[in-house]
Amino acid sequence: MSTGLRPLNPTFTQFDIPGVRKEDIRLEVEDSRYIIIQTEAAVEPCRSFHRKFRLPRQVDVNGISAEYVTGVLTVTVPRSFVRRGFFIDPADVSENVQLLARAA
Repeated sequence: MSTGLRPLNPTFTQFDIPGVRKEDIRLEVEDSRYIIIQTEAAVEPCRSFHRKFRLPRQVDVNGISAEYVTGVLTVTVPRSFVRRGFFIDPADVSENVQLLARAA
């Protein structure tokens, strides 16, 4: 039996925030609908960063990851599986299922 599940491509987002220490970057998921990216303890106000984005539907919030390399923060938001059409093999149907209507 085919499950009909297909993974969607993840979303990659990059932010240029040079001069910020990796330890000062904070990512937070709010209500499974928003991601908040901000810098903490920024000594210089011009280096502070705060953004809030609405996450797309069908996102695996537990799989969100981030990488910070040479001043570029890359956030990866994996999409969850989407169920497309699927087929049920008659052999998988229980014998206890009652026939509700006969086909014409």
